[in-house]
Amino acid sequence: MHKYCFLPVFLFLLMFTILPVHSSYANQEGGTIKGVVKNAETGNPITWMNIIILELEVQAHTHEDGAFEFSNLPAGTHILEFRRVGYETKEVEVDIQEGEVIELDIELTETAFRGEMIEIHAHEFERDELELRSDRSLSGRSLRQALGQTIAETLDDEPGLAQRSMGPAPSRPVMRGLGGDRLLILEDGGRTGDLSATAADHALAIEPMTAEEIEMVRGPSTLVHGSNTLGGVINVRRGQIPNAVPSHNHGSLSAQGESINMGSSGGFRFYGPFRDDFAYRADASIRNAFDIGTPVGTLDNTGITTYNASVGGSWHPDWGMAGASANFYDTRYGVPGGEGIAAAHPSGVDIEMYRYYFEGKSRFELGDNFARRLDLNATYSYYHHQELEYDFQDRPTVGSEFGVLTSNATVDFHHRGNRFLDRGIIGAWYEHRDYATGGHTFPFGSVENAVSGYMYQDWDIAPDWNLESALRYDYRVVTPSRPGTEIDDIPVRERSFGGFSASVKSEYNFNPNLTLGFIGMRSFQAPGIDELFSEGPHLAVYRFEVGNPEMDSESGLGTELFLNYNHDFGHVRASVFRNQINDYIHSADTGEPSDRRPSLNVYRYDGARALMHGFEANYEVQLTDWLQHSGIISYVRGEFIDEDEPAPFLSTADNRGLPMMPPLNGQATLEYQSRNLNIGARARFATDQNRVDEFEATTEGFLIGDAYAQYNLEVGEWIHTFSLTLENVANTEYRQHLSQIREIMPEPGRNLKFLYRVYF
Repeated sequence: MHKYCFLPVFLFLLMFTILPVHSSYANQEGGTIKGVVKNAETGNPITWMNIIILELEVQAHTHEDGAFEFSNLPAGTHILEFRRVGYETKEVEVDIQEGEVIELDIELTETAFRGEMIEIHAHEFERDELELRSDRSLSGRSLRQALGQTIAETLDDEPGLAQRSMGPAPSRPVMRGLGGDRLLILEDGGRTGDLSATAADHALAIEPMTAEEIEMVRGPSTLVHGSNTLGGVINVRRGQIPNAVPSHNHGSLSAQGESINMGSSGGFRFYGPFRDDFAYRADASIRNAFDIGTPVGTLDNTGITTYNASVGGSWHPDWGMAGASANFYDTRYGVPGGEGIAAAHPSGVDIEMYRYYFEGKSRFELGDNFARRLDLNATYSYYHHQELEYDFQDRPTVGSEFGVLTSNATVDFHHRGNRFLDRGIIGAWYEHRDYATGGHTFPFGSVENAVSGYMYQDWDIAPDWNLESALRYDYRVVTPSRPGTEIDDIPVRERSFGGFSASVKSEYNFNPNLTLGFIGMRSFQAPGIDELFSEGPHLAVYRFEVGNPEMDSESGLGTELFLNYNHDFGHVRASVFRNQINDYIHSADTGEPSDRRPSLNVYRYDGARALMHGFEANYEVQLTDWLQHSGIISYVRGEFIDEDEPAPFLSTADNRGLPMMPPLNGQATLEYQSRNLNIGARARFATDQNRVDEFEATTEGFLIGDAYAQYNLEVGEWIHTFSLTLENVANTEYRQHLSQIREIMPEPGRNLKFLYRVYF
């Protein structure tokens, strides 16, 4: 496979996305909204206030004089949301005509410094990059406090989320026990093009240092992006293609360090206007860390070095927007070796991975009738991954090698309501993947072609009742490079898969404080190349993997009931869920050593019926004007259920547990808050995990404590932020059940983390 063989296809798609089209909006002159934001009590200007136009998802920031400006806006009604920690959140509705200039004077009142949870409810459902209603959004102070080496570590303390890991670098989020392809992870609303969903040693190609916001979503809107989103969608918003032209140049500089691995990282982000109708953005980061320390010693071969950079620009004429970006991600990290399960490579495995990623995007405003907007998007990714194994003389050889070329194209038509349809999207998606392997790798090289069509609709049934629905059909063809070869006496051949997915979500507001809701989803997943065509050793994950060329597609049925309660003193969100999955695709340990590699057990891909059910809740209580208490609890029970009997609604039988299920876990936090200073203490816990499959080890529970502090300092137009966190204060020895190296070493010991970030 030549690394540039699909570059002409991508370039054609990129040119297609930026070609202007004639529309009813093309010759209209945009309007302008500008103004000043002041403190209602002192009259002083408020700097660095974040202002978002919700239905367009464009944003601006106030400057030293409190001024802001939005230009080239389409005619109509817009809702501006003014948001900054330490001040009340305010929404202002503005009606603007073609060519009109509107000036606003906004006064805001100071409030307690609160930011643990941000609920986003769009007045129009659409967002420019990701057409989702976020269940939770991590940004600002909360994101800085949680920022880790990886996206999974950053999200580890969120309700229902855990991290699958084989050391710190290749960790990946798991939501409600669902990971891999069942939890779709996006970057600026697009597929990442990596192989992190296929194996525990494969890292996610997203650097958290330059992330602006991380969204966590469940429900119908996730089907806009994939058919198998039973676990949900996580979108990392970096804004590589600017959505609007800022009035001034902006930027931030970051520096981070931690003691547990002598790690350090730094990065910058700049964006601003190049001219009146053109915006630019650039970011870069470097991360370096050595082996991590634990309460019982150093976990060898867990270092990481990562380089990441991107540049993007966008043009904003009267008819809409056109933009492009390029991203480079390069990392080298280790997977630990040792005795027992890791005896196959006692020195560990080093992994070298890089990805080139290009994106073109355009938006065409079509007016205020039924046809509102047309979005075209094209991406191209070149991904390369090598696993270096070492012999007894520490000589490296390439054990496994992967190369993946991925091209994507998306067309989304946005419409307003009419007699049969309300607000919604009708879209189509195409993907081409050329997958090549080398070294002693197991899957055959293959080519995948996939196409899908989908519809998402959002109705306001009544003033207090909202309904969302989505329908999607996917068709995928997998063509192996060596048809006719046999795996376990089963011939390898071309396979095709097709299926529907659907979802509905209903929310009813009983009063301004209380909302009850229901989500139902039917998911579809075609087996991947690894599940179909694997046959060989994979030392980095301590197993000999064997695929099933006749594997069936997977389908799931999920239901959820949730409650949101908001009051002046705090909020509560709670949910219960049930997911039944037919032909649950998984890699099962047979307990038998491989004839070819006796140090590795055979893991065979198979499908079975599975049931997962559980609950999660989080709350926040404002005890006084300066003291806040919050808590989180999450639980999921997963098990295989009998193929020949009706599935129970909630099983308590002694069925075989699903492997890699997180135990009951949670945390409690007490925090002192002032306008510029926050100091807090947190206790994290997990119970024993004894519900395991036949060959999986159990894990003991734990209780550990953390402490943290954050301070903000404004100097002119610059805002300096300082975050200090002490994790595992007592240096407790504990093990996470989702760590596949927990039998080798426990989790990190006492760790002091520091983050400095300045905004200008």
